[in-house]
Order: sequence, then structure tokens, then C-alpha cells
Amino acid sequence: MYLGRVVEVAATETWFREPLDPYTQALLAEVPRIKSHRRRFEPVRGEIPSPLTSPAGCHFYPRCPYAMGRCSVQARELRNVADGRRLGCHLDDS
Repeated sequence: MYLGRVVEVAATETWFREPLDPYTQALLAEVPRIKSHRRRFEPVRGEIPSPLTSPAGCHFYPRCPYAMGRCSVQARELRNVADGRRLGCHLDDS
């Protein structure tokens, strides 16, 4: 969920193993891991929008590395992409 909008729905194991939404991918990329090597924290770039004045279209587009023109004007409704899996991102459009 990003700014009150569900972006991806999947079984827990699937969601962690293969996130499809760019925001889900960004969240999971920064989950702490128990490993001996050091990792550099990489925050999601861009300005965090105000939840009171959310941007038109996809709420994540100002920070999304894959944003397309239509992302700024057209929000994507959740759509089934596989059994029990739903995605609300234009990247899935074919």
C-alpha cells in the first residue's frame, strides 16, 4: 500500500520472492538481511508526496524509476495478473 492505495496483492511467499510493483520492489530491497557484508542504504529517490494532496494518476509515479507519461494522469486499478495475484501498475499492460 502506498499513500492509501493498494499496489499489489499476492500470497506472502510469492510477494517476497517475486515482487512485481516498483514500490514493492523498493520496499523489499531495503529489508535488513543477516549477512556478513555491508550494504549501503539506498532510499527511494524523489520527493514524498503529501497524503493530503496526492498526485494525480499513480501516487508513486513521482518517485518511480519506471514511470511513463500516462502514470502521471491515469491511476491503474488492480488487475489480475495470475492466480491470486493482482497488480496496480501500468508496467503490466501489454
